[in-house]
This record gives sequence, C-alpha cells and structure tokens, in this order.
Amino acid sequence: MKIHLKACSRILPGSAILSQDLEIRSGLPLGWAEKNTGVQSRHWANPSDNITSIAAAALQQALDEAEMTCAELDLLLYAGASFDHPIPHNSCLIKQAIDQNSADFPCFDVDATCLSFLHALDIAHLYLQHRGLKRVAIVSAELPSRALNPADAKTYTLFGDAAVAVILEANDELGYLPAPAYFINQSAGAQLAIVPTGGSKRRGSEPDTDPNSFFFQMNGRQLITMTLRYLDDFLVKLEQQTAQSIQHYNYIVPHQASKFGNEYFMQRYGLTDDQVVNTLSAYGNCVSASIPLGLYELYAQNKLQTGKDVLLIGTAAGLSIGALRLKF
Repeated sequence: MKIHLKACSRILPGSAILSQDLEIRSGLPLGWAEKNTGVQSRHWANPSDNITSIAAAALQQALDEAEMTCAELDLLLYAGASFDHPIPHNSCLIKQAIDQNSADFPCFDVDATCLSFLHALDIAHLYLQHRGLKRVAIVSAELPSRALNPADAKTYTLFGDAAVAVILEANDELGYLPAPAYFINQSAGAQLAIVPTGGSKRRGSEPDTDPNSFFFQMNGRQLITMTLRYLDDFLVKLEQQTAQSIQHYNYIVPHQASKFGNEYFMQRYGLTDDQVVNTLSAYGNCVSASIPLGLYELYAQNKLQTGKDVLLIGTAAGLSIGALRLKF
C-alpha cells in the first residue's frame, strides 16, 4: 500500500528577524551570526502566539488544501518538543482549536526533540498500514525563541520558530512507498542539550534557582564530536536496510542542526546542492519543524513526483540519529 501526501502546509509566525538585528541587539560584531551559525534570518513568534495557535493554523491550512474537515481525520499527532502546558498534551489542545464537530478520533504527542517528526511519520505509517486508518495528520510546531538566552550568542542567533502540518492518506495507487525507519541513540550524550529547570527534577520554585537555568543550553562541540563518531556506521547500516546509498537519493532533507553540520554532511558524502534541501539560512534551526520545513520546500516546488527517492535524516538531543526513506 502506498501513502499519499495529501497536503503539506507551514506557518512562519511573527516577522522575519535578520541576523543583523540580533547582532545590534546583543552587541555582536556585524556579520558574526551568519559566519558562525549560517543563519541570515529567522521568524520569532509574536507574544500572542503559542504552540496551539500556530499548530492549529498550520493544520487548518492543510485541511483546507486537502478539502477536508477535521472530522475526516482518523488520528492527529503532535510531533515536537515545545508545549503550552505540561498537562494536557498539545495534540488535544490543537484538536480543540480546530474541531467544530466534536469528532472523537484519538490524538497524542510524540516528543523526540528534533527527530519528533520522523518518529511521528514512522508511527503514522504503521497505523495506516496495519491498523486500517485512512487519514493521519501530523503537526510539528516549535517556539524555541521563548527559551533562548540572549547572553548565549550561538544559540540565540541559531534558532527560529515555525509550524508545519502534513496530512497522509492510505492509497493503493498514488503516493510513496514507506521504508522502515532507522533510529539509534547514544545515551552518553543525553544531557548535552538541555533545559535544566521546569520539570519534576527542578520545577523552578526553589529559592536558589538560577534564572538562566530556564534557558536552552547546548554543548555544541561535544554534540558534533559524538555525531561524527557514529554517523559513518549509521549510514552504512541505513544503506544495508534500504538498499540505497546516500549519494543516489534524488533529494535529502536533513535536520538543520548547524552550519558546520550541513557543510560537513555534504562534503563528507559527496552530496550536491541540487540534492540537499538546506533551510538553515532562511529559517534557522526550527527543532522538530526543520525536517518537515525541508519536505514542504520539495512539496511546494512540485518535486515529489513519481520515481523520486527522498531521504529524511537528522540528529536530536539524546543523542539520537534517525532516518526515513520515501520512495515516490
């Protein structure tokens, strides 16, 4: 059975913020942000925006494009790391925002930080192929701008806000053939990217709480070192599972972790600009929304045509690496 990408939409909240604006705001030398992060601009949401509002807007846009109502869905997955409240989960709030008919289809969240969309896509494939579902919606929405420390220049200038929604439909003839996803985790890197405060271990109500501990913290150098240590072997095993070398994909959509990561990936494996979808310069690192943003670029340009082979691949806090092949 094939799976049809029935709709794909995005929301870029707020206005585009140029790196020059952040450099002036933070007292950085002009040109520093693009040189060090590769980001020219990114969107940061307005104060009135939240995860529910931007995710619901993206999903409603996708439903309109597909000429569907919310009630025609069989499952809704929120795939991301951001949330409006610790409880309830995002997907039920997103459903509430767009559901006008009290539809009773299930919904739940999938959080694997930057790989959330890939895990949700893998789950959606399983439900569509083996549970008899017909239509599944996935929404990735992130507001990392709310957790950035202006004093930490490399993270402050790297991240952007975005929401992307896709609607998948089981189809006997039209669409792509999903291959099994492949994921690994190296737990030695579990705390190299972290927001220390705000959970059950440290809620933030303690009198000695450091205000900076509410911000996102990342040891970028160690994350890159660990990723490079395992990436070659990961790709060898991925090729064994998919019977496809990375050089032979028509399009590769990587997570936009960093400028160095993008450049190394392309140079190390001999990939071309025509193959690799890089969105870092225009949108920054949008956490779980980065990979679906790249998929949206291909979708909007009508490049997801019959015969095309697409690889979605990325890394995530944890440290995790994952990939999923879509054969159109």
